[in-house]
Amino acid sequence: MSDAVQVAGGLVVRLTEDGELEVLLIDDRFGYVTLPKGHVEPGEVRSQAAVREILEETGISCRLLAPLSMVRYSFRDPGATHVIEKEAWYYLALAVSGTVTPQIEEVTEARFVSLDEARAQVAKNGYANNHEVFSRGFDMAQAWARKEHLDLAGWIDHTLLRPEATPQEVARLCEEARAFGFASVCVQPSYVADAKSALVGTDVKVCTVIGFPHGATTTAAKVAEARDALDNGAVELDMVAAIGRICAGDYGYVEQDVRAVVDVARSVPGVIVKVILETGLLDAEQQRLGAQAAERGGAHFVKTSTGFAGSGATIEAVQTLREAVGEAVLVKASGGIRTRADALAMVAAGAARIGASAGEKLLAFSDVQP
Repeated sequence: MSDAVQVAGGLVVRLTEDGELEVLLIDDRFGYVTLPKGHVEPGEVRSQAAVREILEETGISCRLLAPLSMVRYSFRDPGATHVIEKEAWYYLALAVSGTVTPQIEEVTEARFVSLDEARAQVAKNGYANNHEVFSRGFDMAQAWARKEHLDLAGWIDHTLLRPEATPQEVARLCEEARAFGFASVCVQPSYVADAKSALVGTDVKVCTVIGFPHGATTTAAKVAEARDALDNGAVELDMVAAIGRICAGDYGYVEQDVRAVVDVARSVPGVIVKVILETGLLDAEQQRLGAQAAERGGAHFVKTSTGFAGSGATIEAVQTLREAVGEAVLVKASGGIRTRADALAMVAAGAARIGASAGEKLLAFSDVQP
């Protein structure tokens, strides 16, 4: 982390009823056209701060779409003698609700304008060091409006399963998921209740793991874990299949192991079960037969990997799983997916969900590093 003061904000966009793209601009207290932003408070993640600052300065609630840019600059308040070094982290954001209401202390005016008008106002009265941010943001906004870039957030299980993960890290994971609107957070069973509490009022689901990471616990133990997870608020269960049984060709055992957990899941409406096959340890035929056993057991998804067995998702494994099961069963790719290009390749191969610890990085349209 840099010693510079951390600042976060964003370029907020919306589509009118006629499908026209509009951009939210503000006039700051110095009279310049700029973007809403503010300090990252102690304990906040940057994405959380960006959403909060946009709401405070403009009255607009938003969901972050992608990292946009980072700008380093020096700042000195009028009358002050010392210079403050700052890093401003910007995001492309989608307006969700609210009425434009400027924060009078910091903002003299806030308004949505057309993209052409935004370009003209920034060129005439914007900060020089923000011109590149705006230019990049306008291009990204146009690509988003034309649907040239898949909005991946709703495909991602934002994941933190490291054994040393702390409650503070889980809290940050949840705040990132809230800001970006990820499909779920996937956490260790002991953190399910914490995640559930942190995500109240959002559409982000709570996912946890069962029989993790080896799948070698008994069916009774997996059932007990599943019940406990549901009691604590999980609505998605990623269970590890009995991998050794797959290797031994005992697909009947695998099927009944999955079915037992699925039966527990059915006690709570809407709960889904994803079965991890650990494809890096299996040949293509074992992957195929293991996926079909999971399907017979009632699985909603078949999943490539835990991320803890030395190899993760591959395009070939995703394709094998997709071809092995019927259309009602979906595929989750997980393990080693670290860039947007990786994620899109998995989607193209047939994945309907992506598990990744680098969720924010998967949203970057190019090389912006959050």
